[in-house]
Amino acid sequence: MVFISSSQRSGPTDINHPSTRVAYVDASGVGIGIWFPGEYAGFQCHLPENVPEDAIFFFEALAVCSAVHLSRRFKKTSRLLIFTDNTNTFDIFTSLRAKPEYNCVLISAINVLIDDGVDLRVFHLLGSDNIIADPLSRYRNELALKLVPRLTISTFISQYGQ
Repeated sequence: MVFISSSQRSGPTDINHPSTRVAYVDASGVGIGIWFPGEYAGFQCHLPENVPEDAIFFFEALAVCSAVHLSRRFKKTSRLLIFTDNTNTFDIFTSLRAKPEYNCVLISAINVLIDDGVDLRVFHLLGSDNIIADPLSRYRNELALKLVPRLTISTFISQYGQ
């Protein structure tokens, strides 16, 4: 049995469990940033040019999906905790329901979770507490490196939930 998703506004109780991987995600008008603190790994992806301002929610959801996919680069774990500062993204991963244009993001993430037997939990945090994923999403790498000197920053290309 695979527990696909749980989302909570309160903090996680199993964040320090040995089989848990943690990720923080964010999207800005510039890009997507993802931080895996236990691995000292940061990832960033540029958004396409001329993205409509109202598309940020799609990219926030895509950030969660991308974190699910990128978590495969590390040692296998059975739990993935993802923190997002976007309440709409939190909501779709809570309900596993979205408008049709967002279904590809949910399906892509869920396919990985089922294939890998991973328990996903999504948590909401304040934007002011998203101190590494936010600068990564804005390509402010010098700030991210100042806050986490051991951080390794890589780029990735999103397939937009496909």
